[in-house]
Amino acid sequence: MPFNPIDDAEDFTRIINSGKTVVIDFHADWSGWCRSTSQRFSELSDTFVRIGVDFYRVNVDELEDVVLEADVRVVPTYMVFKDGKKVGHATGVDGLSLHKLMGSYVTGWTGCEVGA
Repeated sequence: MPFNPIDDAEDFTRIINSGKTVVIDFHADWSGWCRSTSQRFSELSDTFVRIGVDFYRVNVDELEDVVLEADVRVVPTYMVFKDGKKVGHATGVDGLSLHKLMGSYVTGWTGCEVGA
């Protein structure tokens, strides 16, 4: 699982402004939906780390300031950031929406690396 937790607001700001494509999973430990999609997120992170995409997780119950800044309204929420700007997002448990998010905003991915 090549993804890391974001520890605080400063960490979040540094990560999204790193110049790399960053995908963040906003999740809650108590959410069954988040638990059911964590395997999919793990599979994607295993694949995309090879093309230079960084994966992180934010526990919405621990980092309220980051959740407010990112305007997260439901869990799970997945966001793609490039150069400090949110360029895409997907919400809910539909694996296809996460698959489409990656295909739309991650350069170098054809959608064939992992099953939809």
